[in-house]
Amino acid sequence: MLDIPPTKSKSLSPSSQGLVAILLTVLCWAVAANVAFDLFTAGIHPLELAGASATIATFGLAILHSFWGSGQIKPMNRKQFVLGLVLVLLVAADYVAIQQLPVAVAIVLLFTSPILVVLWTAVTTRRTPSRFVLLALILSILGVVLVSKILESNLGQVNWFGIGIGLTTAIFFATYIILSEQLAGTGEPIGILLRTYAVASLFWLAYQFTQGLPLSLLTGDRFPKVLAVGIVGNLLPYLLFFWSIQRVRAERAAIVATLEPFVAAILAWLWFGQTLTLLQIAGGISIIVAVTAIQLRQSSHQQ
Repeated sequence: MLDIPPTKSKSLSPSSQGLVAILLTVLCWAVAANVAFDLFTAGIHPLELAGASATIATFGLAILHSFWGSGQIKPMNRKQFVLGLVLVLLVAADYVAIQQLPVAVAIVLLFTSPILVVLWTAVTTRRTPSRFVLLALILSILGVVLVSKILESNLGQVNWFGIGIGLTTAIFFATYIILSEQLAGTGEPIGILLRTYAVASLFWLAYQFTQGLPLSLLTGDRFPKVLAVGIVGNLLPYLLFFWSIQRVRAERAAIVATLEPFVAAILAWLWFGQTLTLLQIAGGISIIVAVTAIQLRQSSHQQ
């Protein structure tokens, strides 16, 4: 009787599935950033778009949970509530940065966040960062200086407010990564993200109540774009990101996510003709090299 070797499964491993999810996340964020920039150019206020997109994502997640969720929604814990608050601040700051800066610049500043994650780890573990980490931080700071065009402009012409908001998004995104990793093993992603966005939507609705109904979002061809930002910029990418962290470490997810500035820059060039100077391109590469190198170093130490 012949021994027939078992056929190998052609399905992707959990790690590969997670990396594919991150690639899709990057594409979603890059597309949504450019659609949001288009809306801001048309006169839409960033905070109005942030509130509308969060509400759309909440309804979408509720629909997904009714089909694929694991039964009833569990009570919210403190970390999930805090994650919702962080999401409010992250989305608001991100949209303001996109309004104030070229899309690629805003996203490059956002993706200094993995460096902050490493620093947070060093503080919480009470371990002094190595010379390699300090070198990566210097490289990252140099990249921010180049991307921000501080060396190419008079100090009076630099958009300090936009740069400050862009760096603030990095703080919020680093906090979001850390909390998401802590919550990744506590339940299925749709239910957790639904509770997170429910908190965010409540805050946005409270804010919008003081400002009046954002009827400008419903006029002309704006509503399909707002809907796209809510789905492609919030619901899908954050769900994919949370799902991926359950399969790969946050550090490795951050490596692939640093592709977004390149993708967003290409889309901004194709859609709006936005171009970067050679120094800005060098700065973006400097940040991505620093982030990628330090995350690869962290990953190799944890294996």
